[in-house]
Amino acid sequence: MCGIAGIMSKTEIDAGTLTLDMMRLVQHRGRDASGIALFSGDAFVTLRASLKSNALLPKLRTVVGAYASMLSEKPSDGFFECTLKPLNVNALHNAINDIDGVSVHSLGDSIKVYKENGEITNLTKRHNIPKTKCRLAIGHVRMATESNSDVNAAHPLTSPFYPSLAIVHNGQFTNYYNTRRFLESKGAKFKTQNDTEAASHLIAYIMSQNGGDLSDALRYAANALDGVFCIIAATPRQIGFAKDNLGIKPMLIADTPDCLILGSEQIEFSAVSGDLYADETAPGEVRVWNI
Repeated sequence: MCGIAGIMSKTEIDAGTLTLDMMRLVQHRGRDASGIALFSGDAFVTLRASLKSNALLPKLRTVVGAYASMLSEKPSDGFFECTLKPLNVNALHNAINDIDGVSVHSLGDSIKVYKENGEITNLTKRHNIPKTKCRLAIGHVRMATESNSDVNAAHPLTSPFYPSLAIVHNGQFTNYYNTRRFLESKGAKFKTQNDTEAASHLIAYIMSQNGGDLSDALRYAANALDGVFCIIAATPRQIGFAKDNLGIKPMLIADTPDCLILGSEQIEFSAVSGDLYADETAPGEVRVWNI
């Protein structure tokens, strides 16, 4: 059991803070890790990554320097953030993930992923999550079932196949190993044993092949993945969800004149409005909205 949340606003709001508020209301669904992806346009590309050891910093700087000009950096214990002018975001993402002990959490000019082990209080204390105008955000609280409580296995997850995409997920994929083998044949580098990482690579790979069509990629993933699941996926200008055909895992939606909100439980929606009623989505349903 995990908790998921997503907001896409029609106007400039602080979607990140609202999403964190939603996540707090379903903290009981998962206390092993939490994370959030913020989508907002920046002047430069930002890299956020985790390092198993700070001894890996020189190697990381060397790899980054081969693909981009580093403008600023903020190293901290176990994490690294920097702003860049890259030549090729996909190639840089792949090159960093090739370093054992280093995992990209996000890389792009419109996406920043923050995640941490434990409860949301750990996330907000450890990371300086900006309170700023942001129209789109997705979040997750995790109950670790299929893999270790590793910060890299926390959601949201991204992929070098389509770096501006992030996903969160509630449920389990029972054909993880077959899916993983297929994706490794396409060049995917897995950094965790989390089944959500396979879904992230799969959706991103299909988007890399279909011109960035999120709706098509989610429908493909919903048919290709076995199990019981709800997925929220987002890019800087899109948000969508996919639900398996059994429909066991909850996914609620409220589409208001001001914003679209997705969540696991009705109580989450009170973070946005005290009298907001959400509707349950249908088994097998896939929908995408654009800003």
